[in-house]
Amino acid sequence: MRKKIPYLVLLIGSFFYSAYLQIPSLPDQKVTALFSPASLQPHQTPFQKGLVYKGTLSNHSFTLPCSIYLKKLGPSRPLANTDYIIRGDLQQRAPHEYVVKVEEWHKIEKSFSLAETRYQLKEAFRRLLSSKIPSKKAHAFLSSLSTGDIEDRSLRYELGRLGLQHILAISGFHFAILLSFLSLTLQLFLSKRNKIFLLFCAMTFYYLFVGPSAAIGRSYLTAIFYLLGKLINRPTSGLNLLGCAMGAEVLTNPLISSDIGFQLSFLSCFAILLLFPWVEEKVEWLLPKRKKSERLALSLRDKQGYLLATFLRQSLSLTFAVNLLLWPLLLFHFHQFPLLGFLYNLFFPFCVGISLFLLLSSLIFHLLFPPLAALFYWMTSGWTQFLLELTSYPPLPLAFTIETNAISSVFVIIYIAAIALWQIGTHHKIESHLTSGALH
Repeated sequence: MRKKIPYLVLLIGSFFYSAYLQIPSLPDQKVTALFSPASLQPHQTPFQKGLVYKGTLSNHSFTLPCSIYLKKLGPSRPLANTDYIIRGDLQQRAPHEYVVKVEEWHKIEKSFSLAETRYQLKEAFRRLLSSKIPSKKAHAFLSSLSTGDIEDRSLRYELGRLGLQHILAISGFHFAILLSFLSLTLQLFLSKRNKIFLLFCAMTFYYLFVGPSAAIGRSYLTAIFYLLGKLINRPTSGLNLLGCAMGAEVLTNPLISSDIGFQLSFLSCFAILLLFPWVEEKVEWLLPKRKKSERLALSLRDKQGYLLATFLRQSLSLTFAVNLLLWPLLLFHFHQFPLLGFLYNLFFPFCVGISLFLLLSSLIFHLLFPPLAALFYWMTSGWTQFLLELTSYPPLPLAFTIETNAISSVFVIIYIAAIALWQIGTHHKIESHLTSGALH
């Protein structure tokens, strides 16, 4: 019992810390406050394009996250490279989500923000892709995939109806692709320590480039903790890395737990780490594993079939594991669950990974040997266009959707907690059994 006292103290302390920082709901009102921009992103409506400034609004009585939508673009717009004293109408759109209709901007001298620089770099990257990728739709998809800013509304709709909207959100998937690509490339030329140092710099630069968000913060911190473990030769586990990332994010901003991206990002990772081995074990009766000796004895055609079966088994296990944990949360937030998502999530993320690898190769050759880069840009455009055609024309007879408005937050919490406790208990029993066997 004494060993659990520090955990209980930490739990109670976290509760009071979160309660202290809780933002009360504010009525619509005129405000004069300090606005600190954190990001500047394109914003598109059915009628026009604009920009949205996201950041923190504060004065003597409150500090809260807020957005400012700017419809008129031009050289006279306020630059997001500094803080402002703003005056305007404050409106609440959702819990912890506020919007200000600004009437006056007053620049604060000697203040600084990376938001404007980040926006300009993303615009330069979009122009580069636009000039190199022949397919306009592929260019829009790759731009959204790389920067996290989704400008094409039709693209968001087509992926959303298939349960693939998570592909466009910058997450651990993107950081893992970048980390794997750079690691494979750098290990050909550098020592382990120098490679880790450059990977650390690359992850940090990409984090600063795409900008802060719940999922991006989780992915960046997990990658950094993983690299630190490699640097000091300490073993790491996925659950420990994820726990450290969650602790860091919640301590710096407890209200981030209400963010949909935070919830989906961490829960999907927990599902992969906790449920994937259990689900794969159940799927093995359909697509069994083979021993190494059996695999070596297979003919070439049988080996190819076995590789395909292995890919299918792991894809099925991954898809079922994630959706087993996330389905009530998805219904709670979006009130619908497209069943075609099961089918497309078996292969689409892997295929998008190929697009990212081709794009990264194109960019590397663009810097080192431009004539060869043209070939890779062409391959990237053609492959990505082919993938997007699969989402534009899905098999309509299979387009079934589960819809509900009745699911409650209490049920979601109880369901997720029960799954987590069950799996943690299962892992604990397995570890106890292995330890006992080793001692005997």
